Amino acid sequence: MKLVELNASDVERIYTERLIFDFPRDEQKPLDVILKAMDKGIYECLGLWDEEEVIGYAFLVKKDRDYLIDYLAISPKKRNQGVGGTALQLLSEYFEDADTVILEIEDPDKAEDAEEKELQLRRRAFYLRNNCRDTGVRAFCFQVPFQILVLGQNKSEDLEELKELYQSLYRMVLPKEIFDENMGDFY
Repeated sequence: MKLVELNASDVERIYTERLIFDFPRDEQKPLDVILKAMDKGIYECLGLWDEEEVIGYAFLVKKDRDYLIDYLAISPKKRNQGVGGTALQLLSEYFEDADTVILEIEDPDKAEDAEEKELQLRRRAFYLRNNCRDTGVRAFCFQVPFQILVLGQNKSEDLEELKELYQSLYRMVLPKEIFDENMGDFY
């Protein structure tokens, strides 16, 4: 398996064939927002290739040497086979010189039912086993409560800097009205 940067047509195909099914509708950015951000050089899309097939993808907002993993998914037929762990390992290697790589997970402490909480706890444990660290930062984004993690080593331990970086990465790709409407407070 290897990570390869995707071109616009690959991104469009993955978006229409996979992303719209992998993520809840209210978490999906419009495709044109992603493509415009790619054109501006502030968005990077990677495909996880296994021979001739994309079996996973990571879409990231980028600012200098800082990144926000916007979307990360593995093909449903490849889940629970160690592919997700391999993908995170490859991402860690790919971004070994990055200052900060942020990712969000739904906060299990805010889950509304036991089944949802169990799934979120398993997902959290998966990330923590695979080179991610909980920063302690919690944020509402698109009305979803998230725990903010970092992949690999974070170059700064200052939580206020991390919060500002998190919001600045979203500001780069979201129109002001969408940012203002959907980026809630930290809790």
